[in-house]
Amino acid sequence: MRFSEERAALAAAAQRLARAGMTHGTGGNLSVRVDDHVLLTPSGCRLADVTPEQMVAVDLDGTVVEDTPLAPTSELRIHLDIYHHTSAAAVVHAHPIASIAAANIVDELPVVHYTAALIGGAIRVAPYAVFGSGALGDAVAAALTGRTAALMRNHGSVAYGDDLESACDRIELVDWLAELYLRSAAIAPPADLTHDDVVDVVVTATRRQYSPFPGRNP
Repeated sequence: MRFSEERAALAAAAQRLARAGMTHGTGGNLSVRVDDHVLLTPSGCRLADVTPEQMVAVDLDGTVVEDTPLAPTSELRIHLDIYHHTSAAAVVHAHPIASIAAANIVDELPVVHYTAALIGGAIRVAPYAVFGSGALGDAVAAALTGRTAALMRNHGSVAYGDDLESACDRIELVDWLAELYLRSAAIAPPADLTHDDVVDVVVTATRRQYSPFPGRNP
């Protein structure tokens, strides 16, 4: 079977998101790009149970390129749009509770903690469109302009990275930031950082070769 390493990595990342409580039922999907092909979780799978053998390979137009009874995730369009519009090597989409709650009440999640700089700043909310639609793919692509993650109204969140680990790091960070915002907003209007503050964080982190992700500090 082709892409054995990538299939195993996808299954491991899917199970990581399931353990973290980032989805419910058959919600959520992941993909990884390998040259001119994309490997995706199959439609209707539970991330906690998906296996490497179930991953579906497509070309960059979305055509399945192998003999399999399984179909790629119904969110195929979102994944392909992100690969076409960014330098992404991996994309993850999930349905975390805090992210959905925040996306339902704001148009943009403000920078309530400096680690939002790792995503590019304030997190935009893509307006609602039915899952799997071109309208949703277009809305998500627009929300990701200059960002590596976005929220999706009445739906969930999405993030991309240079690999599956960084994409998972980012979608988990988005949900942590959403939870922080919701807890703060329940008491008083949250303080937020400015664009200049975000730039200062990036400059300082670069100078110090520092990453706030656990286990990644030099």
